[in-house]
Amino acid sequence: MQSGIITKSTVKVLTIIISIILLVVVVIFIYCSRIHKIDNLSSLGLAKAYSAFANGNQQLGIAMLDEVMAKYPKTPAAYQAKLSRADIFTELQSYDEALNILKETESKDKPEAIKPLALARIIYIYDSKKDYFNAITVSKEFIDKYPDHFLIRDIYLNLAEYYLAVGSKDEAVKTFNEVLISFPATQEAEKAQKRINEIK
Repeated sequence: MQSGIITKSTVKVLTIIISIILLVVVVIFIYCSRIHKIDNLSSLGLAKAYSAFANGNQQLGIAMLDEVMAKYPKTPAAYQAKLSRADIFTELQSYDEALNILKETESKDKPEAIKPLALARIIYIYDSKKDYFNAITVSKEFIDKYPDHFLIRDIYLNLAEYYLAVGSKDEAVKTFNEVLISFPATQEAEKAQKRINEIK
């Protein structure tokens, strides 16, 4: 008799546990499906924006980039849309607008891969504005944060040129020498050596 009570009690507990597990699985499935759907929709929106640019309709392309950023703010497509939007502002010489997008992307957005791309664009904007002091500051920040990034060699070479542009010849030579030491037997090292020879 007692073993029957234990069996009923055990069955009840197991039923509750299984129900909870099934509920969790369903919730996870719905969540993942929703995330997948959002990613697909945002990617489709980005593709449509690029298609509009390819067809020469810049106004529609910009509107679609803005839509992707507004509707799907935390998706990979939205982060890519931000970079593209900043590039357009830069092309139009609307540097302040581009900097606002890029600084927010570099400081707040989650995917680590997008941050150095945003920071490199910030350097490019300061270069375009001939604001070499800020270009130096951000280049050094890039080197500190992303020493293994694929853009690092170019960042070093450009940093040396910025030093020359502001009259810091010694810092420029020092930076070119860092390229020789850190990246020997590369095209960048050859360029650095050539520039050192020209400076002397």
